[in-house]
Amino acid sequence: MTLRSKIFGGMALLVLLVSAAYVGTTQGYLGSLFAQYFSDEAAIEIEPDQLQGIRDYIMSRMGMKAVTVTLFTAGIALLIGYWLSGTMTRPLKRLIAEMDKVADRQLDTVLPVQGSDEYGQVSKAFNKMTHQLRDSENSRKRLVEDVAHELRTPLSIVLTKLELVQQSAVDVKPETLLPLHDEVLRVIHLVDELQFLTSAEAGELHLQRKVTDLSGLLADLAELVRPEAEARSIRLNGPDRSNPMEADIDAKRVKQVILNLAANALRHTPSGGEISIRVSPAEDPAFIVVTVQDTGPGIPAETIAHLFDRFYKVDKSERSGGAGLGLAIVRQIVLAHGGRIEVRNHMKGGAEFTVYLPR
Repeated sequence: MTLRSKIFGGMALLVLLVSAAYVGTTQGYLGSLFAQYFSDEAAIEIEPDQLQGIRDYIMSRMGMKAVTVTLFTAGIALLIGYWLSGTMTRPLKRLIAEMDKVADRQLDTVLPVQGSDEYGQVSKAFNKMTHQLRDSENSRKRLVEDVAHELRTPLSIVLTKLELVQQSAVDVKPETLLPLHDEVLRVIHLVDELQFLTSAEAGELHLQRKVTDLSGLLADLAELVRPEAEARSIRLNGPDRSNPMEADIDAKRVKQVILNLAANALRHTPSGGEISIRVSPAEDPAFIVVTVQDTGPGIPAETIAHLFDRFYKVDKSERSGGAGLGLAIVRQIVLAHGGRIEVRNHMKGGAEFTVYLPR
């Protein structure tokens, strides 16, 4: 049974019940009035036989009138019920038709939002759902394409080298195997990063958290990066370890975050530039802020919104290095800590990454 037939049947039953109650009440009330007059001799000024005739006549006329009014009211009510049930179910029929399209993977389906009532809210929720499904499907396609692209290059190199080795009649030298080893390590590293990122996005990243002095941790990390910075004539400013800042973190994962941001800063900062790693209290007393700032060319404004997406690279050239997973992993580690990460172009030039970690 359809919703419309249920609404229509319910209204018909309601009309019948109301009509029956009306007829029964009217007839009973008139009957009680006449019974009162029969029992009260002082109130009767005509003969009983005449009063009985009047009573029968009025009762019969009232019965006919009640039936006429009931039929007329029932007809009007059923017409209204038919129109009302159609009005109520028409948006649902349209929603069902659009849902069938979504089931057939037509994810560009959009419902018109008419009004702010419940149907309008359902239409908004449906459009939001299809938008998210469309984004997820596009992300899935991009992910498959990007994984295939990233794996194809090293595997092609390995395959070509192996074919050359098989075709050669001489003994294989170690320097011939080293490039193969590097490409295999690159594939393994990519697979490990994908596995890590998938676990983090699924909320399955297990952190070993404890209260840690961020100033000392970042000062140690700065010393690890300093030799490469000096080799490229880049000035590196680290935090002051004498000013401790404690945070509830997984030190190993936070090291991974800061080293990734520092490596990006080194990659994009020209010789003679400057990189600063700072830690300070946030305006919100529940957080500590870690900032990594460089004096490179900055980040194109149109790319900032996609900077933490999987496989996204600002520089599309092969020489940019990496698979484009580093910042996506950084973001997931920060989110797993209950923090957040922001990026902007500094007013003095260069990019500035700001990480909020819980105290």
